[in-house]
Amino acid sequence: MATVRTQVGLKGQREVLVSRLAQLERPTMVVWGTRDRVLPYSQAKEAFSRLPEGYLELIPECGHLPQVEQPEQFISGLRRFLSEKGS
Repeated sequence: MATVRTQVGLKGQREVLVSRLAQLERPTMVVWGTRDRVLPYSQAKEAFSRLPEGYLELIPECGHLPQVEQPEQFISGLRRFLSEKGS
């Protein structure tokens, strides 16, 4: 809760970083659950569209914590990303 409180106030999120994604200089993987009720996957698509070299892994039947809820699919996507983009 302490982490959430530092990032979100009564007026919403304190710092929005999506506009800075275009500055990333490395291949970047975005992993998102299609049933995320905290942050909808439309936000994943928005983030992905701003990345100069991005990889989007949408995990079906998954909420906000893909690495916990669908670990096999998470690892599979991570392996694909690392084999294609890793150096």
